[in-house]
Amino acid sequence: MQDFTAEIPKALKDDEASEVYSILARLIEFGFANADIESVMDVLTARADPNRAKRSIGPRLVEFAEKVVNKTSDIRANSLLERIKEQIEARCAKAYFQQSDAHYEKFFKHAPTGTINGIPTHLRQIFTTNYDLCVDKFLRRRGYVDGFEERAGYGRVFTGSWARANGYTLCKLHGSVNWFEIGGRITQLSFAPGQSYMDEQVTGRMMVYPASEKYALITPYAECLFYLRGSLMERSADPVVVIGYSFRDSPINNAFVDAIKVNPGLRIITLRRYANAHQYELEEPLRSRVIPIDGDFASDKSLNDLDSAIRGEGPFLRLNQ
Repeated sequence: MQDFTAEIPKALKDDEASEVYSILARLIEFGFANADIESVMDVLTARADPNRAKRSIGPRLVEFAEKVVNKTSDIRANSLLERIKEQIEARCAKAYFQQSDAHYEKFFKHAPTGTINGIPTHLRQIFTTNYDLCVDKFLRRRGYVDGFEERAGYGRVFTGSWARANGYTLCKLHGSVNWFEIGGRITQLSFAPGQSYMDEQVTGRMMVYPASEKYALITPYAECLFYLRGSLMERSADPVVVIGYSFRDSPINNAFVDAIKVNPGLRIITLRRYANAHQYELEEPLRSRVIPIDGDFASDKSLNDLDSAIRGEGPFLRLNQ
């Protein structure tokens, strides 16, 4: 996300990039030290529709504002927001598949416990908040289900059903660059359609911008979150391995918290840069249940540490108890 935040303004016009940097500076001034492009989009969303933002914040607003000024919608904010979305979609659509395949190949090959088709048995259920198609590409050679099914005359349509077979499941919690709403159905396409497709209206891509609690109430995201919650509730001896997730999405965090209440022994191992430092930003009960591993995805040291954490060995012995 840090690289993404640095990259996107470079593709914008000078005045647009300047506004992004200005918002980032203000966020840091207000104490958001890890402000990123998603934070910027959150601010722009509020500017584009102040009344909706006020309702979303609710009565808590009075604790932070001496006087609430009735603002009008900012058309420029909405325009910049759309430009940022375009850049995110364009970047995710042109992922470095050769590099991502190599990382996933190394990760799944190295991860401990038994494997089927090169994927650890306890990692059959894969959830991601990423919009890109990197993990889709990697899993394609191994076979997986993703909540979509082929429907005669309509292509691959979202059904919200993940088959419980010996294969692998992929659930994209925030949508994907190849998900589109067409004629009221969520459809997977290998290309971006125009305003209509086969005489049906194309509403647009199905991607959460930016993440907020409201998305959890609408399809297809509600079904995806329900599947995540069910999966977490069923975990027993096998750990949940979390890579790169910042724990800033309330609906996802709530799924973890509720699973911990049902299964106090649930082990959540998180691998990311500065994981130990970010541990203090977590609220309970996550703070005391998440086992942090500092490192980069698929580096040798990170994979060795992950192995030790899953097995409960070495410096991770106490954390697993």
